[in-house]
Amino acid sequence: MAVKQQEVETLKEAISQFNVSSSELTESYGLLQKEVQELKGKLRESQLEEARLREEAERNHRLAAVGEMAAKMAHELRNPLGSIELFSSLLQKEVSKFSDEPQKREWGKHLSSAIKTMDTTITNLLMFTRQPKAEFRKVDLNHVIADLFAFLGHRLQQNNIEIEINTRTLLEPVHCDEDLIKQALLNLVLNAIDAMPNGGHLCIKTFTQGNKGQKQMVIQCSDTGTGISAENYSKIFDPFYTTKKTGFGLGLAISQNAIAAHQGVIRVDQKADQGTCFSILFPIFREQQSCKKMQA
Repeated sequence: MAVKQQEVETLKEAISQFNVSSSELTESYGLLQKEVQELKGKLRESQLEEARLREEAERNHRLAAVGEMAAKMAHELRNPLGSIELFSSLLQKEVSKFSDEPQKREWGKHLSSAIKTMDTTITNLLMFTRQPKAEFRKVDLNHVIADLFAFLGHRLQQNNIEIEINTRTLLEPVHCDEDLIKQALLNLVLNAIDAMPNGGHLCIKTFTQGNKGQKQMVIQCSDTGTGISAENYSKIFDPFYTTKKTGFGLGLAISQNAIAAHQGVIRVDQKADQGTCFSILFPIFREQQSCKKMQA
């Protein structure tokens, strides 16, 4: 009996050890399954990342080819366009001598406006073909904005758009690249004009924000136009993406690159009532910082 009791105890101990081992194996199997699932997930992510990188490389290759072609086309078009602009200005001067020819003067304005639009398109094409580098110098943004609206005056009048300019807080010149800022702002204003085919209100506002060590320049361009639909919101800065019947869809992409060259960003906010507000933000550099950046 003692032997049988001992055998029973041994069997119980063996079963207990088996249960413990079985539980440990089940736990280990669960952990192994979890690791396998994590590895599968990482593999899928790796495959997706590889596919994304491959697609991005192909896209960049296509963009490079398109950019090279665009640069050649732009240079070919700019020469005859310069001649057209010259003769257009001469014709307008001649017509302006005759006070009884208002219609012809209006034709001259239309021609000049069309030439400016073409020149802007060509400039966008040329800027798209190269990554812009900011050349910093002291710039009076008040003059930049005033020149911009003088340049677009006829088109704004044609589209029955009221202008509001609020730059009273901008008292000192800012270190930036005047040409890049002007081009970025021009593209935003042209988009705003296109968004208000039946007229509206366009407001440009400038101010600074942040503390003394990390000040930012802010230029806001807001309109009362048609706004941006939810499905287009994430695509508006993509090259060649446009919802308009005309144009290449490069304006906002170029504006973004121009501001990125200033270590800044462009933000867009859908207004609560109607329209859109774009904000250009870039750090205000001191002169010595700007010089170092140009030399880098």
